[in-house]
Amino acid sequence: MQPGQRREAAILGSGAFLPEGVLGNAELEALVDTSDAWILERTGISERRRAGAGETASVMGWQAARRALRAAGEPQVDAIVVATCSPDSLLPSTACLIQRRLGLPGIPAFDISAACSGYVYAVAAARALIRAGSATTVLVVATEAMTSLVDYGDRSTCVLFGDGAGASVVGAVPEGGIAAVRWGADGSEADLIYYGPKAGDPASGNGLRMHGKGTFRIAVERMTEIAELVCADAGWSAAEVDLLVPHQANLRIIEAAAKRAGIPMQRVMVDIDRLGNTSAASIPIALAEAEAAGRLRPGDRVICVAFGAGTTWGGMALQWNEPGAR
Repeated sequence: MQPGQRREAAILGSGAFLPEGVLGNAELEALVDTSDAWILERTGISERRRAGAGETASVMGWQAARRALRAAGEPQVDAIVVATCSPDSLLPSTACLIQRRLGLPGIPAFDISAACSGYVYAVAAARALIRAGSATTVLVVATEAMTSLVDYGDRSTCVLFGDGAGASVVGAVPEGGIAAVRWGADGSEADLIYYGPKAGDPASGNGLRMHGKGTFRIAVERMTEIAELVCADAGWSAAEVDLLVPHQANLRIIEAAAKRAGIPMQRVMVDIDRLGNTSAASIPIALAEAEAAGRLRPGDRVICVAFGAGTTWGGMALQWNEPGAR
């Protein structure tokens, strides 16, 4: 890019990492009072990945980051932004641990905690850095070891979550790329999804908790609204969207939000049946899988939307990267 030229941001490379461990519905039947039919009917999930010994959020994120950097042609990285709600430890940050494994000292590296909306938040931060001229290339990683937070005695939540990581190289381009971003939060809804004891039962121990009916309704409303807003911001109609990539929260939520947004399921990326809900990692994993399957081509118009604990939400409209776009 020439000095003084307008800077936009685009995804220039994607990568994902999934642990080999698989936790199927039959195994959950042995752990908690549930059934394969009950899980499939309510969530659409048949199995999810489960990290093994040593496969922490930083290790999985590092693997996804390496693949994204290779896909982008090994660019010089100016900053690392990591989205996670299941870090290796409270400190140091998961971003710094990934930075150490990548051998990229000296550049800023920090975590974002926005639960399932974390990837969109991280891309929004990367885009802002690039448009402001503070960075040319930002490595965005979303990585989650969600099964480490699960209470396998709570059947309403333990059937949902899986582990994995996705990464995107976000870089400066003269035009195209990320056309619109919307993000927000409402802390007054913080009790809908949280980590801690069961409501009214402080002796139950810590685990992921969710008020299902309220979460379902608000998730569908927020994801539909954000899809419509970023489409409008980008100047697109629903008919012009080539692929909707939603946070993989629950198949019923995905179907309801897509229907309300006017996007048929044939143009929606779904992998929750095999991977479960990987929180912040679900969208970048789905993007990497869609590209590998040939469902994303240069110039395609893509909408990503998410809703998560906080509550938080976010969405973006982007044109898929073209090789050599920089």
